[in-house]
Amino acid sequence: MVVNDNAGSRRPRGVLRFIASKLAPTVRPHQTVKTMEDTDLQALMARLELLITRVEQLKSQNGLLLAQEKTWREERAHLIEKNEIARRKVESMISRLKALEQDS
Repeated sequence: MVVNDNAGSRRPRGVLRFIASKLAPTVRPHQTVKTMEDTDLQALMARLELLITRVEQLKSQNGLLLAQEKTWREERAHLIEKNEIARRKVESMISRLKALEQDS
């Protein structure tokens, strides 16, 4: 006979469940009991506070970086403009020197 052949016809026993639900607490009455859920909740709240703080720091850093990028882009555009002016002046000088060379 297989061990579980009569498993379907057995009635569940309720005595152990009844006794287990009536166990006395293992702490003194004047002590506050922190359950695992309370501890987990507090740990989660602490981590959330750290995450919120970190998000605020990252937002601040991102704002600073965007402002720096804007400044660098403006400076780059200004330098490109100055480079273009200098290139035109050099080309103009070269043209004049070639013209002087041809005249002599």
